[in-house]
Amino acid sequence: MGQQDYSAYSEQRAQERLQMIDTLKAPIIQMGRDLGYEVIENHDLGAGPVHVAWVFKPGSESLPDMRLGFICLTEFSHSSINEGIARAMLNLIDKLVFVVPTETMTSQVKEAIESMPDKSILQLRKYVTVLTPSTLVSKTGVQGARERDSVQTGEAV
Repeated sequence: MGQQDYSAYSEQRAQERLQMIDTLKAPIIQMGRDLGYEVIENHDLGAGPVHVAWVFKPGSESLPDMRLGFICLTEFSHSSINEGIARAMLNLIDKLVFVVPTETMTSQVKEAIESMPDKSILQLRKYVTVLTPSTLVSKTGVQGARERDSVQTGEAV
């Protein structure tokens, strides 16, 4: 393979990766908007992009906004996991969700996170969640605490 062939192949792989990230991001963006959250694509404070961030605004000036960040991983590697965690932390993400294309990769990433040293201040298994877009479904029929209370007391929510 000549230099020109390798360059074309490399560019094609980069394009495929970007298309996969867009495919993984689409349902997350839509769901965030449907739920009424502020949705930021490619949230970046200088550490590299967090592909999607949902911003929760508690409605009080004394409480900070909270950010749920989504980073799409197109292939499994320890370095991509470490880089994603670092990008999320440096971009002030409160909770990180890795979005991966397959259930097999979900297991690989979860195992990699659980095998990281657990003597650190931050317990990564509590900071990071791993899922595929198909597992990101609305919890229809599941009532929240406010809904349950109003049903029991007869109040309108």
